[in-house]
Amino acid sequence: IRRIPMKSSIRLSFITALCVAVAGCTGDPPATASVARTQLDTDMVVIQNVAVFNTETLERVPGMDVIIQEETIGAVIPTGRIDEMTGAHVISGEGATLVPGLIDMHGHIATSTAPSWELGPQDPHGILRSYLYSGVTTVFDPADASKEAFSRRDEVARGDLIGPRIFTTGKMLTCDGGHPLALVEIMAPGWIAWAIVGQFATAIESEEDAIREVNALADAGADAIKIAIDAIPLEAPLLSRDLASAVTRQAKSRGLRTVAHIGTFEDAVNAGDAGVALWVHGVYKEPLTDEDASKIASYAIPMVATSEVFNRYGRAAAGPMQPTQLERETVPQSVFDSFFPVPESFDPGALSSWVDLAAETEQVRNDNVLRLHKAGVKILAGSDVQSGIFPGPSLHRELGNLVAAGLTPAEAIRAATLYPAQWLADGEEPDSGVIAEGKRADLLLVEGDPTRDIAALENIREVILRGNPLERTPVVNAN
Repeated sequence: IRRIPMKSSIRLSFITALCVAVAGCTGDPPATASVARTQLDTDMVVIQNVAVFNTETLERVPGMDVIIQEETIGAVIPTGRIDEMTGAHVISGEGATLVPGLIDMHGHIATSTAPSWELGPQDPHGILRSYLYSGVTTVFDPADASKEAFSRRDEVARGDLIGPRIFTTGKMLTCDGGHPLALVEIMAPGWIAWAIVGQFATAIESEEDAIREVNALADAGADAIKIAIDAIPLEAPLLSRDLASAVTRQAKSRGLRTVAHIGTFEDAVNAGDAGVALWVHGVYKEPLTDEDASKIASYAIPMVATSEVFNRYGRAAAGPMQPTQLERETVPQSVFDSFFPVPESFDPGALSSWVDLAAETEQVRNDNVLRLHKAGVKILAGSDVQSGIFPGPSLHRELGNLVAAGLTPAEAIRAATLYPAQWLADGEEPDSGVIAEGKRADLLLVEGDPTRDIAALENIREVILRGNPLERTPVVNAN
């Protein structure tokens, strides 16, 4: 992206967008795909004669019937064992594969997917619908700074709002001038930055700050605590290991785990030494050696790679966006068109070097994922929804990235099902992520065999949420 002085109109648009992000949606969001619960006259659903993907053994087992009773899987048995399913709602699984509902381990709900230079209103309900349309039935949102973060999660859990099950940290913790506060300070004039910067994250400068802020998040109902240890832009300050340790200690005392946004090998080590339980980005800025990968693996901490978000920023000026079919079904064409060309008056300023780095390190990210995978690090799938990263379809893109890096399609599916479910269960038996008796009936039925071709995972026949098949309607301009 060329470095051109930012015109006042572009800067004002960005500032307005920041204010909207703080105050809530004031404009009309673009149309999104819709989903609705199917009205059934029975509480039993049977998926008949389907190939079931076993996320534990990575085997695809054909000729199975999956019986769902209310919100739970009642049985997984060979087809033909039961002659008649009286009164059941039967779904044919012939020629299809059944996988657990997908889990996005770095989703965002209160965000805008519009270009950075445009006023993009938030549409949390539309984001939830897009996730479900795409087969994502659980989302871990590490950094929902909106006031509705926890109430929205609870609304979905009660069934009052249709959406994937939500786990969230609430607002993230960082250092003074650290990510993401540095972005606000770069793009907004001082007086506006001063007014709104605290709405995006909380800066901590002492152990007392760490204790107070962790307690506030725990009291509000956070599922985990998030810290940022990554320099964005590249010259931004980093949260110290001592403060990161203070956060993890206090979080542990409140029964919570801490997750860390990282960017480099050193960031990963500092976060690991501080006691975090999850890296919510991979090492994306620099290549890892085998020795580095072994060191990271020694912490026994899973890593959410999120390659697609960096790929997206790296390709921002390369040409028009090329949407996938699933993106066309969930996003209006006008949104794709708005990303290119980049306005000549727009300049990311101090972010230019970071964007350049993202463009230069795409293969580095793939190499790092494979090296870490081979070293024994559990790789989890996450999309990091934001500008140009669309909820649902971008998780499918991320699974394609994992395969491009060297994971098998079956391993990539496990990265978005069993492994995230295990982490979210926090040492308990997970209630999802595997198709078995007694598990939560969040399921995805797709055409063909995604264990051979990961793209088949996007050919969705049915999404089942809490035992209920969803009616899926694409956006009007889908083709």
